[in-house]
Amino acid sequence: MEAGSELGAVRAVFEELGGHQALLRQPGARDDPLIGHLQRTNIQLAAIPVFVRKGLADTTVNDLLDAAGVSRRTFYKYFANKMEVLEGIYRTAVLLLLARFRELEHGAGSVDAWLRAMVDCFFDYHLSVGPIIRLMQEEALRADSPLARHRLHAHLEMVRLVDERLSGYGLHRDPLITRSLIWAMESASLDLLGREASREEIEQAKRVLGELACCCLAPRST
Repeated sequence: MEAGSELGAVRAVFEELGGHQALLRQPGARDDPLIGHLQRTNIQLAAIPVFVRKGLADTTVNDLLDAAGVSRRTFYKYFANKMEVLEGIYRTAVLLLLARFRELEHGAGSVDAWLRAMVDCFFDYHLSVGPIIRLMQEEALRADSPLARHRLHAHLEMVRLVDERLSGYGLHRDPLITRSLIWAMESASLDLLGREASREEIEQAKRVLGELACCCLAPRST
């Protein structure tokens, strides 16, 4: 794929997921002029295919400058280093996934239907964004990574959403059960992304993890 079309494809996916609006909702975003939002967004969008193609270790700030078409001075106005760029992308990805989960609260009726919908959403989201998710997940698993705290925040928020929904049906589960299911979904996602699994394998994973979530969290409705 040509570099221009590659970036265009990434940009289309990111914007379809509401990426720019999510960036605007980040803490402190409204204190900056609009041009700052656009510059940050441009740098992060341009960085995605670079990180995917070269990996985090081999990507340099110069690579990001070339991809975004910005000066070194402009880059350092918004980011201290390449890790801050990746952290911004990951933070946005977390915000978008959590927003999708919240939207599901107004959809599926029964507990088990809602849990299955969340599992489907998790895998569909990860697979639609693609290899950058795998790179960020692997980095977020490192305890000393800046991404680790955002991963923890996402886990705790997902646990809270599940707890709220189950409480409405008089169901109470140990939060560790939900955390364990999240870990299982992350591992399955990494495996599927890592070997470019077929659609059949992906759908099977969604069915199995959905069934597991229902059995563990809402056995009375399954």
